[in-house]
Amino acid sequence: MARPPSRTPPSTVEARLHAAQEAEQAATQRVQQASRARLAELLQLPARERLAHLDDPALVGPDRVNLRRSLQADLTRPRRRWRPGGRLQALGRRLGAAALRQLLHPAVLGLAGITGVWLYTAWSATPQLAISTQALASNLVGPDGRVQSYTFPARTWVPVERLDAQVAQTRVWYSGQGYGHGTVWRSGLDLSR
Repeated sequence: MARPPSRTPPSTVEARLHAAQEAEQAATQRVQQASRARLAELLQLPARERLAHLDDPALVGPDRVNLRRSLQADLTRPRRRWRPGGRLQALGRRLGAAALRQLLHPAVLGLAGITGVWLYTAWSATPQLAISTQALASNLVGPDGRVQSYTFPARTWVPVERLDAQVAQTRVWYSGQGYGHGTVWRSGLDLSR
């Protein structure tokens, strides 16, 4: 007949289990201490050499993560050069950003638009200036509707409102009344200025 399995007393099993757990904890501590010591050695190396030890079997998980983070920090961080004007540049960037925010304010943009329309209107109403190369005679229609004879002397400024193929539309200011309009021959004007 078969023998029944021998039963050890419960206190012996518990003692062996407790001893095995203590041995496991001690072994885990030794492995972690060895891993931390190896990590300290690896962190002393330059980043390029540490890269070769990413999968070092002597490192435990958290120490591998620390090694990867140190590599990431060293390899992605740009080298900062010392610049004497660094503070001035930073101040300029801050002031430039503040000025840009103020310039993009809706009220400022509205004023800029109104000013642009006003300047365009003033520019389009301002005549082009030409110099008369000879005395130019013209019949001007005054602000009151009367036609008067007017002569532009040679080598004087002539305000030109519009250029046509043969003639130029001019204007002359009558003090207290307004503009008188007339035409002169285009060949008598120097438009190069």
